[in-house]
Amino acid sequence: MRRSFPVVAAALLALGACRPSGPSDEESRALVKAYLEKLVQAYRASDEELVDRLVTENEARKLVGLIGVKRDTGVVLDAELLELGFVRIERRDGAAYVDTRERWHYRDRAIGSGAQVGEESTDEYQVRYRLVRDGGALKVDQLEFVGEPKVGRRPAPIVLDQRTAHGLPPKEEEEKAAAPGKEAGKAAPPPADAKKPAAPDARAKGASGGAW
Repeated sequence: MRRSFPVVAAALLALGACRPSGPSDEESRALVKAYLEKLVQAYRASDEELVDRLVTENEARKLVGLIGVKRDTGVVLDAELLELGFVRIERRDGAAYVDTRERWHYRDRAIGSGAQVGEESTDEYQVRYRLVRDGGALKVDQLEFVGEPKVGRRPAPIVLDQRTAHGLPPKEEEEKAAAPGKEAGKAAPPPADAKKPAAPDARAKGASGGAW
């Protein structure tokens, strides 16, 4: 029995060494699915905080910029994940690298009215996610495209109204508020009952020194 103990201990150590470092395949797939679900909600609500608990600070900063650009142009992204396939999961240095194939459908919608802005698009991507432990929880730390994305529409140029982007009303609304009932560039007509000015007195003319 005493001789068997070192053999058992060595076997346990060997088993531990064979286990891959980093999160399991099941845990990695579950995080990617949860992240994509929350990402759709965050873009529709124009609220990057909805996905905060699933990403590291590195990725959170990127989402603040991406969602903020949409918000500043007066639209939200209405995204729908059509297909998600897991191609490969690898583990290196305690991190998991998850390769996926994804097909998405996109619409931009105006904030407030919900009206569609521009063309719809169906896109296909191959994406690699880097997952790490952060504060004891598994989170998305980075993602990148693997290969060239297949985009269904040409991106429309972003037209940004600097006034509304800084919380000011559009110029047209400000002019209407400042001059209600007036046409731009025209003075309002005098009231119908306004009295005509009296003719100047002859004595006043002479006193003024004006040349008549």
